[in-house]
Amino acid sequence: MHPQRGLTRGGTKISVIGFDFRYYPEYGVVPHCKFGDKIVRAEFESNVRIVCTSPNDDRIDLPLSFEVSLNGVDWTNSGFTYSYFNEPEFNSISTNEGPVKGGTAVYIKGKNFPKITSIHEFNVRFSPKNVLMGHKIVPVEWLNDTTILIMTPGGWSSGDEMNLQVTFNGEDYD
Repeated sequence: MHPQRGLTRGGTKISVIGFDFRYYPEYGVVPHCKFGDKIVRAEFESNVRIVCTSPNDDRIDLPLSFEVSLNGVDWTNSGFTYSYFNEPEFNSISTNEGPVKGGTAVYIKGKNFPKITSIHEFNVRFSPKNVLMGHKIVPVEWLNDTTILIMTPGGWSSGDEMNLQVTFNGEDYD
């Protein structure tokens, strides 16, 4: 199951990898996911993968049980939990330029930055605005709920402009 947390407004796509998922709507066999006490219908992708979209929920940092069902009635205990966090707000960035070799410390200020330590979930995506080149993802260091730190990646050309997008769950980028 990935990711295991998302925004309180909901809408996060959760990939569930398993086995023997089925989809036979004519017989009432349609996968569902349950986040605590909220049930959503899952998208069937294959017999080993379904995708659920998280519902909205105000319960912040409370691990809710995550369960899967093939009929919306009988549930399996996945052993996973899902938790919510408030949408972060970004107010300022400490610098807007650096050398092409990277290594510039960039402080991003705002509020509602949840304390996440996973480099698979908490990172920044640098996407070039003016060149045809793939994006680069770098880990973020959480300093406090109003400040995060990133180090810029290298490998760009002089004058390249980037879009910076932060994710706190590896899925939803702001």
